[in-house]
Amino acid sequence: MTISQNTTPEDGLVDDGSFIDLEPTRTFEPLSEDASPTRPGGVELVEGGWRSLRGEIHDLRRSRLTSAALFMAVVTAVLLVWSLFNGASMHWVVAGLMGLRFVVAAAVAGVLLSRAAISAGQVRLLEYGLFGFMALLVAVAQYLVDVEFLKQGDVLGAATYMKNGVISMIVLMVLYGTFIPNDTRTAATVILTMALIPIVTFTLLMEAEHPDLVAELEQMRGGAHAGSNGLSLMIGAGLAIYGAHILNGLRRDLHDARKFGQYQLGRQLGAGGMGEVYMAEHQLLKRPCALKLIRSDSVADPIALARFEREVKSAARLSHPNTIAIYDYGHTEDGTFYYVMEYLPGLSLQDLVTQYGPMPAGRLIFLLRQICGGLAEAHDLGIIHRDLKPANIFVALRGGEADVAKVLDFGLVKLTGDPDSPELTTDRSVSGTPTFMSPEQATGDSALDPRADIYSLGAIAYFALTGQPPFQGNTAMAVMIAHARDPVVPPSQINSSVPADLERIVLRCLAKPPEQRYPDVKALAKDLAACQSRADWNEERAEEWWRRLVQPVPGPAEAAADAPAAS
Repeated sequence: MTISQNTTPEDGLVDDGSFIDLEPTRTFEPLSEDASPTRPGGVELVEGGWRSLRGEIHDLRRSRLTSAALFMAVVTAVLLVWSLFNGASMHWVVAGLMGLRFVVAAAVAGVLLSRAAISAGQVRLLEYGLFGFMALLVAVAQYLVDVEFLKQGDVLGAATYMKNGVISMIVLMVLYGTFIPNDTRTAATVILTMALIPIVTFTLLMEAEHPDLVAELEQMRGGAHAGSNGLSLMIGAGLAIYGAHILNGLRRDLHDARKFGQYQLGRQLGAGGMGEVYMAEHQLLKRPCALKLIRSDSVADPIALARFEREVKSAARLSHPNTIAIYDYGHTEDGTFYYVMEYLPGLSLQDLVTQYGPMPAGRLIFLLRQICGGLAEAHDLGIIHRDLKPANIFVALRGGEADVAKVLDFGLVKLTGDPDSPELTTDRSVSGTPTFMSPEQATGDSALDPRADIYSLGAIAYFALTGQPPFQGNTAMAVMIAHARDPVVPPSQINSSVPADLERIVLRCLAKPPEQRYPDVKALAKDLAACQSRADWNEERAEEWWRRLVQPVPGPAEAAADAPAAS
């Protein structure tokens, strides 16, 4: 017997279809008119808008500019230290200007490394300012030192230092062209400006202040020295511009390659058993969404492809607001299958309990009643989920409402309403997640009905109330045997605050024989509505809880100690 057991990756994607965004965004969406992005009273929601190429390049530019500034600071510091400790003579002007270069580069790197929000325009100003200032300092140092050499009659020394200045400027131009993402025109403008700075500075200042030295230099060097330096700078500029052109083209090619039909892919949200889920945006509608791809190694597997198609078609038949909405389905020219679903900012029930502890009874009832509504439609259509678990229950912020429960991942559905539908599992296999599967699933009973999902709901409720599943074991088989054989410990023995009426409901859901459970989710929802704790949580309480979060969707490692209590 083989077991299909879904695992929980560390990156936040907990299953095939459960996807959550663990990264905070810059977009602020208040839940009411008085919300403010600078104080508790509004929650920064992940609205799901995919970033365009311009948005990607903005983040890349900040990162690359940080690297360039750090590179300049480190190289300058190394040269200064090397000169001081190796007895190398360094003109005091050069030393002072190098110290200034270090201070400027380190300051720019510090600003960029800070957590402060910096707009694209501000990053641009830092970019132009850093490279322009560095180029100017190189040119000024070259001018001042060359004047000293020429006054002393050391033409060779002046020519040598001039070459060093040219080399420094070429390195600066190449650094800009390769590190900073730009279109060819912008790169060419900046790089040519840097190339002209030493030529113009040296020529204008020398001609204006020391025409006699210029004449002497030209006479002794035959007029070829200045021309060779200018040619070297132009060659270096051309190389830097060409490098910027090639890299910019590669970035655009990569951007265009991440398109699936009318959908542009953004960053990956996670990966599951059958495929990956990416942030995406419809190019015409500009609607944020999540796009799920079937993994290339599964394309040749007919069962995997059939399950993928069944997941899409099953979920697309459902219109209840508490089930995931499917927008589109298709495949690319190379045979990659995908489907597009709504993007949900929020947290899975798994992460909600893991990060903030057991859930109060009122909030659990509030969520379970919504889940029952979504499953009722599915069951009426002959669709059994078979893989309900906290990771597949999403608590979303949607349409201005908080704590909107969504049922995800219909990859293991069983279509009881279609007797001719094939069984898309291998022989003698058990499909589902052992920690939350029903006893009849654990024993491989093929005659499943909606009461299998009711058992899983009971296990989910148990986990939400206690912070642990009803049965645990060292192996998946041990957990499955426990589901089929062992009595469950009442949740009140683990969490004494669990109300008696809610505990009776949970234990009835967890009854071993299906006939002892609720006959359907509508009956379960009716009993949940009769619980005394049902009034302890409502839309206003949910909105207040989310507002008290400093970060909208904290990752597993960011569970703050001062997070709002769930009560």
